[in-house]
Amino acid sequence: MGRFVVERSVEVEAPVQEVWDRMMEVSTWPEWKPFIKKAKVAGGYDSLTNGSTLKFSAVIGGPVAIPLSAKVTEFSVPSRLAWSGGVPGVFFAVHSFDFKAAQGKTRVVSREEFSGALLGLVKLMVSEQDLEKLHEQWVAAIKARVEKKPAAEPAPAPAHH
Repeated sequence: MGRFVVERSVEVEAPVQEVWDRMMEVSTWPEWKPFIKKAKVAGGYDSLTNGSTLKFSAVIGGPVAIPLSAKVTEFSVPSRLAWSGGVPGVFFAVHSFDFKAAQGKTRVVSREEFSGALLGLVKLMVSEQDLEKLHEQWVAAIKARVEKKPAAEPAPAPAHH
């Protein structure tokens, strides 16, 4: 069974609770995360909680947004959020965010672990570099949102003629 881990972190000039609160505003993700095209908590809820289902579409290494669904598996206010999705044994991913206070600032760590028998096939469609870039965008977008700076736009896909 294959395994691949991506981890990126950033320091945000804000208290942990403020960073957590912005992350919980799922419906606003497309406004400040250029790679997220749609995002909502299933069932009409406004915010995430343990056991809730997150539905979103993300642009990962290509021009088309991929629809994704994940279940919140860890929810510890305001320090840890994790969700998972996939088919265990075939392809599975666990994405976590840790929020740690450090002298009035917050260290945000985004970590995702991919595993499963078909991980090699998935990596043919979405490269490790694409996944690493996505995590860099996640943490940069959180920092920009909380610090009220515009997030960087993702690079456009190359045109094919």
